[in-house]
Amino acid sequence: MSELVVPLGVNRSRGVYGIALIVLAVVFVVTVAITFVTLTGDAGKGAWGVFMASAVYLLGLSQLGMVWAAILRICNTKWGRPLYRLGEVMTIASLPFAFAGLVLVYGWGRDDLLGWIAEPDVWHRSPWLDERVLLWRHLISQVVFYAVAVWYFYMSLLPDVTPESANEGPGWRRALYRWLLARREGKDMAALQEKVYRYAPWVILAYALPNTIIGWDFGMMLWPFYHSTIFTMYFMQGSLFGGTALILLLFALLSRLTDVRGYLEPLVQVKNIGIMLTGFAMLWLYLFWAQFFVTWYGNLPHEYAPLWAQLYGNYAPYFWAQIICIIAIPIGTMIFARTKRTLWAMLIIAAIMNLGVWINRYLMVLPALSKDHHLFASPVEIALVLAPMTGYLLALLLLFNIFPMLSSWELRSIPRDHH
Repeated sequence: MSELVVPLGVNRSRGVYGIALIVLAVVFVVTVAITFVTLTGDAGKGAWGVFMASAVYLLGLSQLGMVWAAILRICNTKWGRPLYRLGEVMTIASLPFAFAGLVLVYGWGRDDLLGWIAEPDVWHRSPWLDERVLLWRHLISQVVFYAVAVWYFYMSLLPDVTPESANEGPGWRRALYRWLLARREGKDMAALQEKVYRYAPWVILAYALPNTIIGWDFGMMLWPFYHSTIFTMYFMQGSLFGGTALILLLFALLSRLTDVRGYLEPLVQVKNIGIMLTGFAMLWLYLFWAQFFVTWYGNLPHEYAPLWAQLYGNYAPYFWAQIICIIAIPIGTMIFARTKRTLWAMLIIAAIMNLGVWINRYLMVLPALSKDHHLFASPVEIALVLAPMTGYLLALLLLFNIFPMLSSWELRSIPRDHH
């Protein structure tokens, strides 16, 4: 299998791609305008909490895409190789939204979201709680992660750049691929491919840095005197299985928009992702229990206050909806092998799991800001959720049409008769 040519970009004969771009662009422009006007005005803690929950959900899951590819490379899985590029592009698409969200939060949302700034007398004012330190720790951690991510994506993409790809598409894309082709000349492709696997652990470490800080600042530290050494593991585990479920949903979307079906074995990929999701859901349940067991057993009110706020009162229905979406439905259905071999069933379960992760992020933020917030009581809150989601999907679909969504050099190790 010395030669393998995969399609570059979306099959434009499929009109659904153009329609999806138009619809997403219109919804994004309208909702981002509403979001900006709302958040730069007198938004209040409820609006900021809904936006922050959506931003944390989107950032954690999208950044997980490249980490997912890195994990599977470390495990040297062959079934996952057709999906590595999808995971990488998932992460690259989130880059502008990570920094745009940081600007919004730091510029206008500090007082509503961060108690140590709005009510300093309640908090122990260590240098860590200085608002300038807040800005720099998030800015530096995001820059470090995306620098590693772009560099890693560049290394993975370079072996797939060919003279043919530099002559396809509009002028700006041809210019991009000519530049990549010039970078490719004189490089040992075998050594470059080996580096992609060797440096995979660095991607995971780079991901842990910003997501640890996000989990601290927009989860644990929203509650005065709440300290949990396992919180960031619990937070990132939610992103891990939510991101894996999102990869499955995007895998189905990719199969509809691009000519990649002949290179995939959907039943193999779906079954193995189902096995991963089953294990990840069980691990999330363990970390959820471990996070609160010690504080409950020790009878420490400040420590179990976040759980009590979710279990009782206004947020109780959301808490049990989260448990149903993340634990009951996935584990209760995916223990059956037939479910994991059925694409439509797995897509439904993946969508339910993503809903559960969003509710989890909502419960991570809102109870600390408001005791009686009612979700979507205002139509504005719908826009606050749709703005980052539609913008991200729009960026993702555009990237589908720029980069080859299958890596030729990754697929060369898979027997040709499997395609």
